[in-house]
Amino acid sequence: MLAKIATSKRSAARASAARKISSACLLATLTIAQSIWLPCTAATSQTNTVDVPKQILRTGIDLNSRTVSPNTLQLAQNLNLLPILSRIQELRAKASQQNSGSTLESISETQELLQLTQKAQNILIRTSLEIDFVLAEIDAEQNIYSEVLSSFQSSRDKLVARLNAGSFILNGALWAVNGALAIPTPQHPNYAIQSGIVGICAGLVPSIASGYALKVYSGKHKRSEADPNMLAKIFDRPINDNIDYPKSVWAFLNRTPAAETGSSSSGKTRKDQLIDRWITDKNIPSFTDKSNSKEIDILTATASQKKGLCIENLNVRLVMLEQLQGEVAKMKRLLMEIAMVITDEKEV
Repeated sequence: MLAKIATSKRSAARASAARKISSACLLATLTIAQSIWLPCTAATSQTNTVDVPKQILRTGIDLNSRTVSPNTLQLAQNLNLLPILSRIQELRAKASQQNSGSTLESISETQELLQLTQKAQNILIRTSLEIDFVLAEIDAEQNIYSEVLSSFQSSRDKLVARLNAGSFILNGALWAVNGALAIPTPQHPNYAIQSGIVGICAGLVPSIASGYALKVYSGKHKRSEADPNMLAKIFDRPINDNIDYPKSVWAFLNRTPAAETGSSSSGKTRKDQLIDRWITDKNIPSFTDKSNSKEIDILTATASQKKGLCIENLNVRLVMLEQLQGEVAKMKRLLMEIAMVITDEKEV
């Protein structure tokens, strides 16, 4: 009788231990799941609206048209080229109407035409170099951010691989123990409780490991640097001499595109339209408010923020810099049309 009582007590103790272990494993799983899904739910409420963004700030150039586009005319005016181009056209028209004989007036006008043509070409060359000046700095910043991003992604991938390997190995070992305990022997005919405990652990280990792998998939977070990039001036943040914009490029970004009446972006500068595009872009879910000082400081690298440097923010920086680079490079399309005016292929 006493042996039966002792056996029943041991069975009850084993069952109680099994329940405690199961409860602890379930609690750990729920805790990890909560830490993973709650931040995602909060971010979803501020998700941007445009799934597939379209190109903005079209130049409106028609190579088959004799006249230049309104945006080209606007750029020529910003560069003080419009009077020069008009005078070049006027001198060419006079030269075509004159007889073959040379006069002092015609010689003077020809000399003036050559001088104005050279002056216009010099302005185009200078402006093109100013554009390259901006693009070169953006390229250098992208190289640095791409290197850091690659390092963060590599560290993340290695950690996830180790978690998966450990999970597989431990899961297999626990199931092997579970099977061994289920085999009856003459001395210990029944290890069902112990086998069940090990089986529960074997089932929960992959779940916990997978949940933690999802949590660390965002990669490591470091304090962001305080080294302003080319986005700083776009967001009205402090800059240094290395990342300032030449006057021609900055004036171009701060002008309202020509011939945009009636659109939702009418009246907004190119810079403001570019920022609006980033806000509405669903592919940049972390950037939803241009007045969020902390996020802007991280993206522009103007102020150091705790845990501000991570895979997500580096990706956002690269996307913004690439799109800024593309919009600045469109100036060269407008310069080409101005060059066509100089070569008498188009007129203003």
